[in-house]
Amino acid sequence: MIRILIAIVLLQVLTGPAEATLASLIPAAVVIVAAQISDTDYSQTPSDGPMTAHARVLSAVKGGLKKGQSFRFTETAWVGPNYQTGEIRILFMESAGLNSWRVLSNLYAKADFFIARDALPHLNVNSLKSALERLSSPASEKVLITRDMLK
Repeated sequence: MIRILIAIVLLQVLTGPAEATLASLIPAAVVIVAAQISDTDYSQTPSDGPMTAHARVLSAVKGGLKKGQSFRFTETAWVGPNYQTGEIRILFMESAGLNSWRVLSNLYAKADFFIARDALPHLNVNSLKSALERLSSPASEKVLITRDMLK
């Protein structure tokens, strides 16, 4: 057993660390949803606190939120959120307390993840993982997930 662990560590040292991908957001997130943004609040400056928004779940990929459920979430100022009412986004979130969510504080979560409405029926953990693995890392500032990417 010790020899196997040593071999794994040695292999990692020789080949370098495994390159992280956008798909690393999936295990990092407690909740993943495709949601339509209902409203946003940018009244606080970055030094005051995070941006807050309300959204409605269109498709629940992972976690406890359900389709049709409305929820509030925040995003830290360093991410530079730019949510607009009516947009359909994929949100990778972590807990911010009881029934409170925030977008992951993760380098890969800085991108704006949009999803085409006709892709929603094809969205699940496996299809999303496959689509994210095919994208370059780090992604551009805007990522649009289409139906063809989820097949």
